[in-house]
Amino acid sequence: MERRGPPWLFVGLAAFFLLVAGLLSLVTGALFGVLGGLAAGLESDDGSGTGLFGATGAVVVLYGVAVVAWGILEIFAAAAMLVRRAWGRVVGLVIGVIGLAFTGLSLVRALGSGEPVGSMGVNVVLVAGYGLVVLALVTGGEHFRRGDRPRA
Repeated sequence: MERRGPPWLFVGLAAFFLLVAGLLSLVTGALFGVLGGLAAGLESDDGSGTGLFGATGAVVVLYGVAVVAWGILEIFAAAAMLVRRAWGRVVGLVIGVIGLAFTGLSLVRALGSGEPVGSMGVNVVLVAGYGLVVLALVTGGEHFRRGDRPRA
């Protein structure tokens, strides 16, 4: 069987992608939480409002909390992958498959809507990154064996 390179390098690149994506998710989720809280605070105090700002703000805050949770999960998976934990491989693979499915569907939708290809750069990067995670974790089982040490 042909050897493609050290599995720890491939898994390390995948972990780096998950770490960066997780940190960006934390920042994005926090921004949604703050903006949702501000929107909820725009509701009038005299009771004459419709409650629309409060309800919208609550939904935006909830979305922000979900994005922060996703980011934390990505960061934990990346850290566990780097220290060769089997559960990190499983969690990373699940995150990779879910991320690939959602970003892939988003890219297909964008392609089908006639958007300019230049505006899809982030989607393409995310599809490639999550694809790398899935491929690295499916083929990099050797990295997670406890008796092995990373070799150059």
